Amino acid sequence: MFGGTLPVPPIHLTNSRTYMGMMTCRKRVGLFGKKHFSNFALRISKRFDFTEQELQDTLIHEMIHYYISYNQLQDSSAHGQLFRQMMNDINEKYGRHITVSHRSSREERLQVIGSKPRPRVFAIIEMYDGDQFIKCVPRIKQRIESMHRRLTSSPEVRSLKWYFSTDPYFALFPSSMGRKVQKIDPVELQQHLVNAKPI
Repeated sequence: MFGGTLPVPPIHLTNSRTYMGMMTCRKRVGLFGKKHFSNFALRISKRFDFTEQELQDTLIHEMIHYYISYNQLQDSSAHGQLFRQMMNDINEKYGRHITVSHRSSREERLQVIGSKPRPRVFAIIEMYDGDQFIKCVPRIKQRIESMHRRLTSSPEVRSLKWYFSTDPYFALFPSSMGRKVQKIDPVELQQHLVNAKPI
């Protein structure tokens, strides 16, 4: 599929609940803004019960990312025009079923997580435009305070409320100090906030 042009990358098995497959690499920006990629690897989660075809399609999806980065090709986005063209060509030529997103569905991830209580501290963020987002953070007082200051400093944030819950639903959202927050359906959220404890 890739003309035998790519070095065989290491494949790491992970316990991730948030992705089925991922291509990772080290990115360095040169003196004149040119990006250089190295240390390529593929990561596959062991938590999902793949069929053989699903596993192959997941690997091929990540290999397309690998091919684009290894060859320093430019695409319009992570799954831009070049990615989609390669994906469609491979699907047509080899009878594959690769899709743009092969992240697990929420139902699959809940099944993997199971019903075991999983403590989470999280903020529900309401924006002035009405959208709601969630941000889970480590259960450490200093980390919570730091994230609170960071989130409330945004002029787009209308209100912010913190909760503690052991509902497995909230384990769907990664706990980190990164800037990324995730949009959430307010109706779905309310079903799971019933037993959450405000903090």
